[in-house]
Amino acid sequence: MLAGPAVVDHGARRIFHITHQRNLESILGAGRILADAAGAVPVVDISSSANREARRAARVGDLTVAHHVPFFLNPGAFLWERIRDSDADPRLAETAHARPASDFVILVSTVGAAGELAVVADGDAAGPSTRFSALAESGGTLPRRLHDDEDAIREAELFVPMEFPLSAISLIGVANDRVRTDVRTLLNGHDVMPKVSVYPPWFQPTW
Repeated sequence: MLAGPAVVDHGARRIFHITHQRNLESILGAGRILADAAGAVPVVDISSSANREARRAARVGDLTVAHHVPFFLNPGAFLWERIRDSDADPRLAETAHARPASDFVILVSTVGAAGELAVVADGDAAGPSTRFSALAESGGTLPRRLHDDEDAIREAELFVPMEFPLSAISLIGVANDRVRTDVRTLLNGHDVMPKVSVYPPWFQPTW
């Protein structure tokens, strides 16, 4: 008897929110990751002021991109790669370039936890040719073009309206044991206790 096709759980696909370690305290205090337009005030801002203003103007339905919490769909996302390699990019703040990648942390969840109101952008969210796809319209699956193109998945972002609960973060990826100790210390006294694991390849330069 021939086996049927493998069942793919699209909701289990990981999503990745990258932030600086110094931003964790306020995120933990709020119990959630806030969108820019929902009141996020990062201590260390990754986004350049020009990119932030462009995202505040770019529309996603009735909201703007800035009304959403951003996630990458791959830990090798091209923009994160720019930080890791210290490459210039107009979307990045100078503070992002001035700090080593090992100072950042990666908060990991899943597409399923993002909810049906999440949307996927197939490129730079403020770009004029970028297409947005609502998960509610696709049964929670990513657009087919993102499954078929490795570069596309590294350019894409997933956006969750307004806020994302820390209770839905299953893992915090860090660069080394020192940062893991620091993050675990920050987590003490908070209700959420995601796993904190060292993943050096996520933070190393690509050259």
